[in-house]
Amino acid sequence: MTAYYFRVIEHGKPNGWVGFVVAPTLQSLFWAIDEFVDPFAVEIQTAKFAGYCYHMEINGDDVVASKHETSESEPFFFESKRWRKPIWVTDENFDTTA
Repeated sequence: MTAYYFRVIEHGKPNGWVGFVVAPTLQSLFWAIDEFVDPFAVEIQTAKFAGYCYHMEINGDDVVASKHETSESEPFFFESKRWRKPIWVTDENFDTTA
C-alpha cells in the first residue's frame, strides 16, 4: 500500500482542499480520491511520513461538532515541485506498456 496526499487544482492553482488516501494500485487511488473530489482535478504526492487524528462529538446518530489534527512532520508537503498531476488510464498519455 502507498499513502498519498492529493490537492484540488482550480483555475491553475490549489483551491485549499487537501486529502490523504492509501491505495495499493493506481486504479484504487483513482477511486479513493473519487470518494471526495474529481480525480481529474487533483495533483498528488506520496506521503513518506504522515499522521491524522479526528475527534467527533456525537449526539445520537448526528455528528454535532468535529475537529482534526494532522502531523506536521512531512518535510516536503508544501514544496510545489513534489506535486504532480496523475496520469489515469483514461488519459491519452497513459502508457499501456508500463
